[in-house]
Amino acid sequence: MGGVSTGGGVTITIDMTIRPDMAEQVIAAIPAMFEDTVRFPGFRSIRVVRHKDAANRLLIVERWDREEDYRAYQEWRNRDGAMDAAHQALEAYDMQVWAAEVGEALV
Repeated sequence: MGGVSTGGGVTITIDMTIRPDMAEQVIAAIPAMFEDTVRFPGFRSIRVVRHKDAANRLLIVERWDREEDYRAYQEWRNRDGAMDAAHQALEAYDMQVWAAEVGEALV
C-alpha cells in the first residue's frame, strides 16, 4: 500500500563512519537496538543503510513526531553513558535535523 504524504514531524539523519576494526561489531548490534527505539514516545520510523563502497559507513534516517522526542530518546539511550562510549568506535559522525518535509511518495 502506498501514498503521498506531507505530514509533519522531523527527520533526523546521521551519517557515520565506523572505525574499520569495529564496523562489523557495531553493525551487528543495530537491529537489537530497534526493540527499544520503536516503543519510545514520538518515534515514527528508522532506516539504516550501508554505503556500497565503504562498508564501514552508515546512513541512519529516523522520523520522529518532534525534535524534542528524538532528543529525549537520545538522553534515555545514553542514560548510562553507553552511547558516549560507543562514539569511540567512530571515525566521523554528522547528525542533522530536517524539520520541514516537502513531500514523500510510497509504493
